[in-house]
Amino acid sequence: MTELGGTPRPVSLAGPLRSLRPEATGLLDVACGRAWDAVDHGLLDALRTRAAVLLGHPDGRRVDTADPTVGACVEFAEQFVIDVSGIGEAERDALRRHVDEDAVTDVVRALFLVEYALRLELVSTRLFDEPVVAAPVPPSGRPAGPSAALRAALTEYQDAVVRGEVLDPVLTELVRLRCARMHNCRICQTLRLADARDAGADDAVTAAVDRYETSDLDERIKAALRITDALITMPTTLSPEAAADARALLTPDELAELCLDVSKWSTQKVHVALGTDAPDRLPLGADGVSWFRFDRDGRVAGFSARPEPG
Repeated sequence: MTELGGTPRPVSLAGPLRSLRPEATGLLDVACGRAWDAVDHGLLDALRTRAAVLLGHPDGRRVDTADPTVGACVEFAEQFVIDVSGIGEAERDALRRHVDEDAVTDVVRALFLVEYALRLELVSTRLFDEPVVAAPVPPSGRPAGPSAALRAALTEYQDAVVRGEVLDPVLTELVRLRCARMHNCRICQTLRLADARDAGADDAVTAAVDRYETSDLDERIKAALRITDALITMPTTLSPEAAADARALLTPDELAELCLDVSKWSTQKVHVALGTDAPDRLPLGADGVSWFRFDRDGRVAGFSARPEPG
């Protein structure tokens, strides 16, 4: 593929989201900057532009796919954005015919970041009913190891998101499971958050996530799951009425944490797209479930076959 042009795009988020979660949103800016370091600007711009079309974002426009590599990557990106669970070995093989094996993971991680920046922009502006604050891609020299820098930046962002402590564990777990079911991530569907079980999220509660609208779950949880669905499917479907209901039931801090939580859980899309979401290394109980907790730094503190006391 010939070197393509293109300019790194800023991350635009509703002002309150940035002011309420400055550390996490700042790290999102850095991670997106690393995405542009790791992938050709013109190619990543094409992927972002196509994602914008599919998500109903105003940056969407026609993409020139005459270059075979751009065409293959855009086709992969379309499935990634619309329904990542539809990506299988055939789609991965088609991508590998045009992108070096070592670069495939960079492309998928970078695609996730630019796609989710768009999703967060669309939903956060509706939720907070405020204009965006655009943060330019942080200026920096291209790192010596752009792939490692991208992976590290995405990890740091996820850790910062998990360090949020506003949402209760039950709501957090139901949002996480909703993302896992919608994306059909095998690992994440197998996992259960032990803190949520301690707080009352038994099997009946977690099962209700699949039919939450007709369940007896709390209205706050239903409002949060509606936002979750909008973020991971079509952000423009979040109606003014649903946004107003969410503002009435959840505090601004909770709304900010919810948006970022969905983005963190949705990094599972990278594993689903790459086919690395098998739970084969997890310790499983008789019910096929593996339990986990996070430490104070926002990192997984280990897995177990039983929900050990916290």
